[in-house]
This record gives sequence, C-alpha cells and structure tokens, in this order.
Amino acid sequence: MEKGLNSFIANQMSHPSGTGGRLVFSVMNRQIRPLYEDVVRLLPLSDSDNVLDIGCGNGNVLNMLAGRSGCSFTGIDISPSAIKSALKRNRRHVKSGRMKFLCKDMSKMPFGDCSFNQIYTINTVYFWDNLDATMAEIRRLLKPNGLFINALFTNDTLNSLSHTKSYKRFTPEELTDAGAGAGFTVDVTSVFNGKAYCVLYRVSI
Repeated sequence: MEKGLNSFIANQMSHPSGTGGRLVFSVMNRQIRPLYEDVVRLLPLSDSDNVLDIGCGNGNVLNMLAGRSGCSFTGIDISPSAIKSALKRNRRHVKSGRMKFLCKDMSKMPFGDCSFNQIYTINTVYFWDNLDATMAEIRRLLKPNGLFINALFTNDTLNSLSHTKSYKRFTPEELTDAGAGAGFTVDVTSVFNGKAYCVLYRVSI
C-alpha cells in the first residue's frame, strides 16, 4: 500500500494529471512555499525582462512573480493538466498578454536563441534525461548577462522522503561542472533552511 502510494506521488510530481496532480500541487505549494520565495528573491527582475519557468506546474511561482514585476513570462510543462491549471490561475495575466503557457517537453523547447533574460526551474532536475544536453539548451536560450536558477532539494532531504527513491541524485559539484561545461559562471547558495539549494548559472559575455 505504502509503496503504491509513494509511486503514485512520484509519478504525479514528474507528470501531473487529473485530480491526483491537482492535489499534489496543492499540498506542494503550501509545503515548499519558502523555497518558491527564495527563488523569487534570487531573480533580479526588471520590467523589460523575458522570463521562462521550466516545469511551471500550475503556475503558482509565475503568479508570485507577476505581482512583483512587469516582466513578460512564459511557462512550459509536459503535463496538459498542469498547463490547464496554470492558465486558470493566471488568466488575468494571460489575457493582458504578459504571460503565456506551452505544453512542451524541455528537450524540445520551441524558442529562438537568446530569447530570455532569466530562466528558472524548481525540483525538475531529478527527471531530466540528459543533464549536459539540457544545460546546453538552456544556455542557448539565455541572452547575454542572463541567469538560470536551478532549485532542488539536497540529497539528504531527498533521502528523508519516502516518495523520492526513484529521483536522480546530484551533488552541487556535479551541477557546477555541468554548468561550467556549458559555458556558465556558477555559484551555489543554500536555501529553504538548508533543505534545498539553488545553483545560479550566469552567462558571461
């Protein structure tokens, strides 16, 4: 029973759908809101920026950002159910033209080179098929002086959770090396009271 429940939660985290996905998002949005707030704090937004959320889920973080800046925002997610929820949550910003959502896999992002000033992702790296290829794709999308924030739980936090056994584990050193290989300058900062960290990848001109 417990194994089946943990598998269900893990599947909903990686590819949310239906009522189960909405429930998981609702719980997650409450439990890890401090992590969301840390990411928002680390994004140095200006009103002229274009911002991309990879794995945007139900659009909760984009909604937080839209209240703090006049940026243009794009969210992508592999889940049609998540995109539907994101559109509903952010319908005012979508209607105004400030925000749009696409149901796309991150390996097939339909954007031109240098499309975004800021890109971030929260708790998605565990599901990436190829770390180096994804880092190269994100580097392609960023403008000069652009910033990518990869927010994730520490391995100790993942190991303390019953539903994350199938998640890929990375060390800060591995993620730093992958970023350096893609041409980024990299910093790591602890967030969420030490339960998580953000890897900050900057584009050097």
